[in-house]
Amino acid sequence: MKSQISNFPSDAQLPLDFDVIPALQPGPVPHLRDEIARVWGLPLGVRVEITFRPAYPVPAATGILELRAAPDFPWDPHRPLALRIAGCDLTTRDIERWSLA
Repeated sequence: MKSQISNFPSDAQLPLDFDVIPALQPGPVPHLRDEIARVWGLPLGVRVEITFRPAYPVPAATGILELRAAPDFPWDPHRPLALRIAGCDLTTRDIERWSLA
């Protein structure tokens, strides 16, 4: 049985695009995000206004509250959750209050 590779010329090259980065959406799948939102009591994936604690560099931000990283399992809502809103990285400990915008 003859190998199919031998049918290619010796100087044939396959195009490999190592510099191309696939466009993937970061973050967890929606049902997982919704479950995390329920456990932490936060409106993840929803437009909100966040008022930060006084130690945070900005007083408030409005935008879609996003999950930056999924929490370790088993989930503990007393541990800080990595979040992002309007380009600001924060944790649940930085939030003084939130409201739907």
